[in-house]
This record gives sequence, structure tokens and C-alpha cells, in this order.
Amino acid sequence: MTAKIPVVDGHNDLAWARREHHGYTVAGLDASCPDLHTDLPRLAAGGVGGQFWSVWVDPVLQGAEQVTATLEQIDFVHRLVQAYPEQLRFARTADDVRAAMADGRIASLIGVEGGDQFNGSLAVLRQFARLGARYVTLTWSRTTDWADSATDEARHGGLTDFGREVVREMNRIGVVVDLAHVAPSTMRDALAVSTRPVMVSHSCALALCDHPRNVPDDVLAAIGAGGGVVMVAFVPSFLSPARAEWVRGGERGEAPPVGIAEVADHIEHVRDIAGGHAVGLGADYDGTDSMPAGLGDVSHYQDLLDELRTRGWSEQELTALAHENVLRVLEASDPDHLAFLDGSAPPPRAAALTPAVDAAARASQQPGEPDVAPRVLVVVNAKESAPRRLGQWLEEQGIVVEPVLGTDGLPESLDGYAGLVMLGGGLMPDDDARAPWLAQERALALEAIDADLPTLGICLGGQILAHVAGGEVRAAFGPKERGATVISTSDAGRADRVIGGLGSSAPMIENHQDMITELPPAAVLLGSSDAVDIQAFRLGERVYGLQFHPEVGAHDLLRWKEPTTPAPGDRPVAELIEEARGVDEENTQASHALVSGFADHVHSFARERTAR
Repeated sequence: MTAKIPVVDGHNDLAWARREHHGYTVAGLDASCPDLHTDLPRLAAGGVGGQFWSVWVDPVLQGAEQVTATLEQIDFVHRLVQAYPEQLRFARTADDVRAAMADGRIASLIGVEGGDQFNGSLAVLRQFARLGARYVTLTWSRTTDWADSATDEARHGGLTDFGREVVREMNRIGVVVDLAHVAPSTMRDALAVSTRPVMVSHSCALALCDHPRNVPDDVLAAIGAGGGVVMVAFVPSFLSPARAEWVRGGERGEAPPVGIAEVADHIEHVRDIAGGHAVGLGADYDGTDSMPAGLGDVSHYQDLLDELRTRGWSEQELTALAHENVLRVLEASDPDHLAFLDGSAPPPRAAALTPAVDAAARASQQPGEPDVAPRVLVVVNAKESAPRRLGQWLEEQGIVVEPVLGTDGLPESLDGYAGLVMLGGGLMPDDDARAPWLAQERALALEAIDADLPTLGICLGGQILAHVAGGEVRAAFGPKERGATVISTSDAGRADRVIGGLGSSAPMIENHQDMITELPPAAVLLGSSDAVDIQAFRLGERVYGLQFHPEVGAHDLLRWKEPTTPAPGDRPVAELIEEARGVDEENTQASHALVSGFADHVHSFARERTAR
């Protein structure tokens, strides 16, 4: 029997899986965990000698919440290692990994899966490094303020100037640049800036499967030429064109089969283009629902190596694939990392010391004076309805977003704000018994209407605007809207700065049955759907009520649950998700355009206020 070759895998999402399904506990991982891809017995069976544990954060959390959740993820990894000292050992450097493997321990390293997780502060990035992070993925699935993602709208043409500073600072402190998830333009920009070898922690070859998460051949070649490593993922839709098309088509019918052979094909393609020194393994266990046949969990790495043996791979080539290539890349940045930790590294550039928030400008602001950046109050009526992409898009437009949870108390007035956003929350506009803050929210809505303050009322927020302005809202009336709905714009809507972003029509996501049944007398109808006449309206020039949700994309539906009291016509959540995925790109573009139009109103209002 062939001896196991130790594998150092580039990406495993156990930390988030334990957060979501096991209360963040590390207990029980030394026994079988059938609901996960990963536990200690199966890691041992698979010959895993080292693992980069991914510390990923769901982008439903934003700003400082991302930092907090990343620290919680890092805490999990440290607790995991401390709980099982006979099986695991914390590692920072390639030497640490080799020593752990020699002692029969699994070396445990940390990779941060998304540049948004340090919230624009390179000081936070440095703190992550001090806690053990050895790679940072420049983006996750959404474009950031400074880097384009492969699976979101490209806004920068790659990296911004700040994005280049991020790469330089990562080089200085010995944090490896990870190009998984980023757009090819971002890959090329990062390669042009980085003075150290880069990695791709979990992707496949674009030439074999046209999936946006995969790496084009010119980038593969450049990574190999620069001494980097591309770690092939086991995600079926990255591996198989048929599987990728099945997913894009809404996962209807039986999934096209994907097996070990397809993974081996991608490994060989990376080897052929980038070189045998530049290929590794980054499976993405516990980060995706399904795995190829024969690779169902972490116990099967040696089966993959056996497949490659049948294709003529030597033991030396397999050892390089399994761990030596990634350790060489890590080792190239180890001296920088150790120098950073002991204080002997070169000093950071001035741009790496700039605070993410200008406290002096914030402190010098006097009541009633115009803001350095216009501020928008976001009223949150339920924690789960906190701002997500809407908040991110407004911040990208230079607007300060200030979410306030209704249960915490709302401001007495809108003084100092250049805009108001009111979100949903599963309530009715006058549901004061369940939500006592609604009285103040209605008062703020009236104040906004009177001042023609740029306002975006979404779902409940739109109903509040209609309610206080003399329209009619009825509870549990009309069609039950749940899923993707096409919003058609009126002539006035197509000419409007905000709703015009939808063009003549666009798919939006809805989840309610309550309806605005009569518009306020002064309102202008801007949008309808086949089932609901009033989907969007405007009061004055800058106050908007919407029944649909520009906040919500297909990804958000993954958290939807089946109705607790099913009604005729209810569709399974899986079907709604499939439908939403099919229109996600169009939905995102239209929603972004709508929010950009609202941001223009906010900036215009702020300029007018300054001129007064």
C-alpha cells in the first residue's frame, strides 16, 4: 500500500459552518460529524498535514461588524487548536508546518477570505496578521471599494490606488496575496504590484470550465512565472461546464455528474500552463453543499493522488502538489512576516497609516453645519432587515450611512441629515403595539415629505410614506408576493432619476402580501407589476416609496425559510432561489442604478443646503 503523502489544503470553511450550525463550539470534532465535510478522524484518514482554515464573514454584516465577526472566526481557530493539542498545532510559517507534520500534528493556519473584512483600515489588516492570518483574499463575491470581484459588477478596472497600497502592505508584513474570487483585471493588477509570490487558494482553470471564479490561462502562466501557486478547488460548478450550466439554469432536474477525473483534469491543466511548481489543492470543504463523487469529504485526498498516479505522476510531483508548492510560496513571505512580528520590518508607507475614519473632520462638525460627507439615516425596523448592499453602494458614493435600530430609539428630528432610508420589518405602518417606535418613524416620514428630503421608503418604509401622506395600506391583502417579480416603469418612472435606473422593467425580489391599495393624492405612480398596481411612487421631487426590495439579491434568499402557514400558490424556497439566480445580474445592475440615482439626490440636497 502506498504511503500517504501529507496534504496542505488551501481552504476549508469549517469555522463558519460551526458558527452557523453548532453554536461555534469546538466540542465533538474528534468524533464523526456527518453533517460536515470535516472532522479530525477524517482529516487523519485523508492524510491532511496542514490546513488553512478560512475565516470568512457573510457580507450581510458590514463595516465594523465585519471586523468583529472576523475576530470571532479567528478565535474559533485558536480555540480549535487548543482543544485538540494531540492532533492540531497552530502554525504561521512553512517551518512551523513542517515541524507539526513531523510530529504527527495537523498544522493549522489562518486565511482571511475577503478584503472587506478589515473595513478599509490597514491597521486592522496588521492586527489580523499579528493574530496569525497568513493570507488575505482581496475580495469575496462582491466588489469592494478598492477591488473588483469576479462575481459582481466591475467598478474599478481591477485595483484602485488604495488596492495597490493593500498589496504593498501585505507584502511588507508577510501576508500572502490570495487571488481567489477576484476579477481577472484585479488578478493582473495585483501581479503587477506584488513583489512576493501570490496564491489562489481555491479556484480552477477557466479554459476547462467557463465559470467567473476560475483563472484564465494568461494569469495562470503569470502566477507560475512569479513563483506563485494555484490551488485547485473541488467545487463541481467550477470543474464541469455541464454542471456550471445546470447551476446557471436554476438547478432543474438531475445534476450532471462530476468526479475525481474532472479535478485531476484541472490540476493537469494548471500544471501544463503554470508549471508543476505552481499547482496545489484548495478543496473548499464545508464551503459548498456538494462535492465530486469520490471526494465527498476530507478523507479522500489520497484517492485523488491515486488518480494522478494512474496518469503517470511521480511521487516527487505528487509531493509538490500536495504540500511543497504551497509551503514554498508561504516560505517566500516568512522572513517578511517574522520581521513584522519582531519589529525589524521596514516602516509602512504613509498611505498604510491613514485612518479609515477622519475623526478630526467628524469632531469639528457643528450642529446645523453641512457635513464633510452627507449623512443618511437608515431606520432599521428588524435586525434581519439591516442595510446590506444598499448601505455599501451609498458609502461607495461618498455618503455616510447611519443605521439606527427602531428598538434603540430614533432621532427626534432629521436635522443634519441629507437623506432618509426606511427599511422593512414585517409590520404595518400603525402597528404601534408591537413596534412603539413607529410613531416617531411616522413623524420623521412627515418631516422628510415636508422638507422634500431625499427619502427611500422600502416595503414597510414605503407603506409608512403612503400612510402618512393620505394613501391607504391594507394588511394581508392581495397576492402573496414572494420571489422575483418584474417591475414595469411608467412614463414618469422611466424619466425619473431614481426609478429610471430600472429602465422599462427589471426583476426585483419581494416577500410580503400587504399592499398600498390607494396612492396619496399628491403621489406620482412610477412603477407597477402584473399583480400589483402600486409598486413605486414619488412624493414631491425626492421622496420615494417602494414595495420591492433593491436591498435583496439572489444570495439573500438562501436564508429564506418555507412559510410556517403555507397558502395556496406558495412555491418552494428552492424554486424561488433558482428563479432569483437566473435574474440576479439584471437585478443587481438595476438596483445599483436605482441607489446611485438616490445618491445623486442626496448630494444635490447637501449642496443646496450648503448654498443656503
